[in-house]
Amino acid sequence: MRRWTALLASVLVAAAAAPASAHTAAGHMRPAAEAANHLPADFASLTDSEWTDWRIGGIGGGAPRTSHTPVVFVHGNNTDAATWYPVISQLKAEFGYSSGDLWALSYNGVGCTNDGGLLTRNNGPYAQDRARSIGCVVTGNGQNVADLAAFVAGVRRYTGSEKVMLVGHSLGVTVARRTMFEVPEVREAVAGFVGIAGSNHGTSFCPPGSETTVESCNEIAAGTEWLREMNQPDEAPGPTRWMTVYDGTGVGDPAFAGPTYAQSPRLEGAANCEYPGFYHNDLRVDPRIVRDYAAFLAAVEAGSAFTCPVPYAPAP
Repeated sequence: MRRWTALLASVLVAAAAAPASAHTAAGHMRPAAEAANHLPADFASLTDSEWTDWRIGGIGGGAPRTSHTPVVFVHGNNTDAATWYPVISQLKAEFGYSSGDLWALSYNGVGCTNDGGLLTRNNGPYAQDRARSIGCVVTGNGQNVADLAAFVAGVRRYTGSEKVMLVGHSLGVTVARRTMFEVPEVREAVAGFVGIAGSNHGTSFCPPGSETTVESCNEIAAGTEWLREMNQPDEAPGPTRWMTVYDGTGVGDPAFAGPTYAQSPRLEGAANCEYPGFYHNDLRVDPRIVRDYAAFLAAVEAGSAFTCPVPYAPAP
């Protein structure tokens, strides 16, 4: 655990040390390269709204759709769509989804390899997708809103589906929530939202004073106007149905360490599901947790009730 905590913290320290230009937040850096693209040839070719010489990479399509509502996965900081390979594989194997139902974008170029779970390995062409990575590059929320909005629109056009599900992890939670907040077309299209370890009320990686020195902390440090604006008057507005997934103890997830931050990922009005002791990335990929949020997505599709599971411990 200490190894992973130190690695995540080192990313933020490096960002704080990097000089800011007149047009970017503190520590903002260009990624090493475009992310891998596993999208269908006839899917809309989308240009990154910030790095305008790059296309948006991602995963999706390649098979007929099922009756499932399409799912759009939104990755966290320093990573890319490849972070979702274990989840995509499990949803296909256990829950009847096809590749045509499951989509993930890469909103900030190629990611780095600090996104592994302690207990669950990645799969798919993960190493291949990350081959051009030369290190972790942090980004913020606001500059990625246009990319997610364009991707959701592209998925809806390609699949013909009026509705989508959004599943976000870490920074992807607040990127997705901000997109819904700013773009009515996206807000109206989201039937269900799963927010995994999101900094909805701050993060221990952005302590007081970090707002002007670390990329994205001006948005997701506790008490920022950016978060207050998004959280009022309703943190989980309908008709979208909401689920959050988080440690809740202040011990398992270093992004929400201590009592001040332990409950930050919860949203008033959501099904707030605690997984005590689970690490930040395992909250995304642990097969038992994936089954739980797949059950939530099924409940949204069926219009039925959903109850958080009785908490269980990480596997030894």
